[in-house]
Amino acid sequence: MNRRFLLALAGAVFFGLLSIYAAQIYLRKQVASERAKDETEVVIATTDIPLGTQISELQIAVVRYPKKILPEKTLVRREEVLGRVAVVDISAKTPILEKQLAGIGAQPGLPGVTPAGMRAVSVRVDEASSVGGFVSPGSYVDVIAIMQPQIDGAKQVSKVILQKVRVLAGGQQMQNKPDGKPALVNTVTLEVTPNQAEKLKLAEAEGRLQLSIRNATDQIIETTRGATRRDVINDIALERRALEGARNTGFGARPGPTPPPFNINFSGLNQPAQTTPVKKVGPIGPTIELIEGAKRTRVEMIP
Repeated sequence: MNRRFLLALAGAVFFGLLSIYAAQIYLRKQVASERAKDETEVVIATTDIPLGTQISELQIAVVRYPKKILPEKTLVRREEVLGRVAVVDISAKTPILEKQLAGIGAQPGLPGVTPAGMRAVSVRVDEASSVGGFVSPGSYVDVIAIMQPQIDGAKQVSKVILQKVRVLAGGQQMQNKPDGKPALVNTVTLEVTPNQAEKLKLAEAEGRLQLSIRNATDQIIETTRGATRRDVINDIALERRALEGARNTGFGARPGPTPPPFNINFSGLNQPAQTTPVKKVGPIGPTIELIEGAKRTRVEMIP
């Protein structure tokens, strides 16, 4: 085979491969350029960031993110995030939004997560009133007060006093019992207005509080009448049946008519003085024998 032909063939193969490689580089640059137009740098969380946490350098990173699926008001520079406090739980590998952070200079904890004009108020709850422990920071609840009205003789009533209240925190707190001994009680911290805070603390002092979880997207504020005992059991016949067996009805017997009054004669006492003895012919009426220790007295009942 001619040597020149081999050299020409080798040169053709070499330049062909070089052309392919150059084309690949060119296409990659074009794709990268087009992708760069459709992407932007954003700040994401590298770990889960709990509510009330002051964000540090180790918790964030700057990455490329597609513009088409980028949420509104996403932060793009580290300086916009570092040192700020998270007002909600931020999941790892998600972009950090402006609305997820407190204002610049806010302090960590509840002071940083409480918006301007709102107040963080803690109230005592038990496992039942906190909906079996399912009340968590970030959830929304309605507050039900169970207390006695100011009218004398009124029974306890229940009423929804606050609706769509955000839960800021939950935990335990040391408080004193009525006997002065300290006790560990469960508490829930709610985000309320100053007026709501007054109503909430008064209801806690005068009665009991219950929480009911609501959907975070539910914006409807219901108008309720409250509930009394009659609303729970609206059955007069059942209420009358409940009187059976009470002490004032004689062990299940229905109350009958009032018996006529009768006089009691204790062995001739309190009788008017008589000049001639009166002969008794048998008992005048029913008798009762009273036993006081060893002493027995028979009493006649005169209708």
